[in-house]
Amino acid sequence: MKELALSNLPNSLSERADRYLDEDSSWSYLTGRLLLKKAFYINGFSPSLLEKINYSEYGKPSLAGHNFSISHSNGYVVLAYSTKISVGIDIEKKKNIELKLFKYLFTDSEWDSIIKAENSLEKFYWFWVRKEALLKAAGCSLKDLKQLEVLEHHGIFKGRRYHFESFDFDSDFNGVVAMEEKVHFDVAFMDLKDLLEV
Repeated sequence: MKELALSNLPNSLSERADRYLDEDSSWSYLTGRLLLKKAFYINGFSPSLLEKINYSEYGKPSLAGHNFSISHSNGYVVLAYSTKISVGIDIEKKKNIELKLFKYLFTDSEWDSIIKAENSLEKFYWFWVRKEALLKAAGCSLKDLKQLEVLEHHGIFKGRRYHFESFDFDSDFNGVVAMEEKVHFDVAFMDLKDLLEV
């Protein structure tokens, strides 16, 4: 199955997928690029655009006229795509972690909300996926995490507001999209075989 999936991507991307040391990371990269290829196809663009993706100094992939973000966690891979607005997406599986190790990633008010919450772990993930999605939508790096302010329905980075919209797909995960403007978006679930039909 993997050979078939690899054959559906340009050689440069197939080679990159094969460079990952572990199989899960390779599959996540591969699936993310197949999702993007499908998005191009659905929106009337040539799948050959995959070869024109550039990367910022922070590693954010970009392509003029196409805004997209990919996230993966524990076997799921998701894509947010728009030709009009900047978008960011993040999913995370909720796992038991030592919360205090992550304090440095949050503003004082965010951390206060986390530790005072009835379920601190749940609140941590609520904030975390929003910060990650906002980071991607704004095109900044992890070092800017404390400059990202997460509020109930929106986030702010350098005075610019981004809207949040959560989506449910598995009770063990949190998922959210950050976007420049509040717009309706559709959620579609696909199997790997759906991605190979382009």
